[in-house]
Amino acid sequence: MTWRAFIIGLLFVAGIALLEPWTSWAEGWGGFSGTAFPGGAVLVLVILTVGLNVLLKLVRRGWELRQPELMLIWCMLIVGATFPGDGLARFWFSFTAAPPYLARRPDNHWEDGGALAHAPEGLVLSRDPLSIAAQDYFEGGRERVPWSHWVEPLTRWGIFFVLLYLSIFFLMAILRRQWVESERLMFPLAGVPLEFTQGSAGASLLPAAFTQKGFLVGLTFALLLRFVRALPLLFGADSTLPLVLPLQDALAGTALEPMQFVNVPLWPAAVGFAYLVPADVSLSIWFFFFFARAELQVIHSIGLGGQWREVMQWQQAGAYIAFVLILLYMARRHLWVVIRGAFSRRKLDDEREPVRLRLAFWGFTLSTFACLAWYAMHGMRWVTALLVFGMIMCWYLVYARVVAQAGLYVARTTWRLGEFVHAITGGRVMGPAGAVISNLQDPLLVTGGTAYLAPMAINAFRISEVFEPKRRRLLLPAMMVAFLVAMACGTWTSLNTAYRMGGANYSDWWGQTQEVEWRMQAADRIIRNPTRAAQAFPVPFLIGLLGMTFVMVMRMRFYWWPVHAIGLLSCASWHADRLWLPFLLGWGAKMSIMKLFGGRALRQGRYFFIALIIVEASVGGVSTIVRTLSRGAIPGF
Repeated sequence: MTWRAFIIGLLFVAGIALLEPWTSWAEGWGGFSGTAFPGGAVLVLVILTVGLNVLLKLVRRGWELRQPELMLIWCMLIVGATFPGDGLARFWFSFTAAPPYLARRPDNHWEDGGALAHAPEGLVLSRDPLSIAAQDYFEGGRERVPWSHWVEPLTRWGIFFVLLYLSIFFLMAILRRQWVESERLMFPLAGVPLEFTQGSAGASLLPAAFTQKGFLVGLTFALLLRFVRALPLLFGADSTLPLVLPLQDALAGTALEPMQFVNVPLWPAAVGFAYLVPADVSLSIWFFFFFARAELQVIHSIGLGGQWREVMQWQQAGAYIAFVLILLYMARRHLWVVIRGAFSRRKLDDEREPVRLRLAFWGFTLSTFACLAWYAMHGMRWVTALLVFGMIMCWYLVYARVVAQAGLYVARTTWRLGEFVHAITGGRVMGPAGAVISNLQDPLLVTGGTAYLAPMAINAFRISEVFEPKRRRLLLPAMMVAFLVAMACGTWTSLNTAYRMGGANYSDWWGQTQEVEWRMQAADRIIRNPTRAAQAFPVPFLIGLLGMTFVMVMRMRFYWWPVHAIGLLSCASWHADRLWLPFLLGWGAKMSIMKLFGGRALRQGRYFFIALIIVEASVGGVSTIVRTLSRGAIPGF
């Protein structure tokens, strides 16, 4: 960890944050982030490791970036990627400007005692449907951003985001020792950059991975696969050769159509992550996916076909809550040590921790209380604030766990924050301000993206082991600075792009208008008719709660239990129907190699799939750069 690494990291964070909102959501040319394993960060790592480092070694040995420096840059990049891509920036600005703008429509009556009238002051751009600042945001044609209208909402929301990020950082710092040292999770998304950069400062020009036969074979295979898929572009096609299993087309009109299969794209990177995790974990991903499809078939057969989404959402929520409670129970001894140490003067054994455990405890406590106070200041009842914030943290714990343990680098929950909290309390505690805030925060913080902080933070703390013990304490400040820089740069690009070309003209019409309209309508229903809007599904909720408890208890008590609870967490997510096939293939490859060839081949297979993951992620970043430079004239590859 050096100043040059910190500055290089900030420059790349700023560059990606300045480009991403324009290239991805505005023009639709592609993005550099959008998952828990952002392609832009991988591309930067490749450039620095096999590009810049080689040049520096040729000029003078000792000038090259060492692995700790590369990992500091990586950690800053993945944290910075949580803002401009499929994270906060996609919805923050449209959700601030859209409520007054969409209230002009005759079918929306939000200003007449509804959601817009009860929107907390300063969290939306205006309560006036005739707001010119809101109109110009969506219709464009303006050279300058009316910053005076945006200062208050940006400040209010920005304070909450910083407090939330601090609470997540501190929570992940508390759990690091439990997950890394006690439970020994695999952390595949942290392992790939660590193994790729190992030996970066060695005698060879390239890292040690390039001396492995499996890595070189994987590199060759991945590049050839990309080239073959891109061949149609050389003959005038508009898209690459798809890798798709057409299940939806094959089952259309059959008795199995209610199972809601899609035409499954084959994601090579997902196959790689499935290989890198334990076989029982990858088995559970596709096994429980088929279990959930069977549930949909049963739901359709008993006449609940129109409510299958709600049934699966409530089952998923029950599984999440049970999983988090059991997870905290498993960590009870470690958590008790942290809590007892926070209230005593006894020295804690945390010299090697990236964050002092006493600081982590009090930092989490104070930042959480500050988030709750922020809710209360904007009109939300304290009990509602506790439930809303508790469910947000429940989701982040689940997301961090499925990434750390299963390598699910894309995962998006389906249950809706505001509607779930309102329904589970019988419609008695939400209140008008709570309805608006929770429904606006849902896409921002829970259901709208796949680039959230929790998995990035826990992976960064796992990577911190490569830093010198005395320098590990600099990691958290470096990552917070990276986030603040990303937020500032991403905000500037997002607002300038919107006022120039108009948010309504973005390629991402869903994030600009459709999603916010749905959320405001949901808040409006809760405000106008709270009892009717509180539609609960207790049976699937209990099925999820008890099913998760059963699987986890069996897993803890019987070593022979074949499936893992992670599959129950992911089977109803938005990306489950696209991940089951890659995880089936990754599981099959790992099991076949284990049975037929043994440990040496298994290790070479690991290098093969690391190369596959690196190529897939970095080529996606190269495609975005090429499309941006050609202003969309060259199709994505």
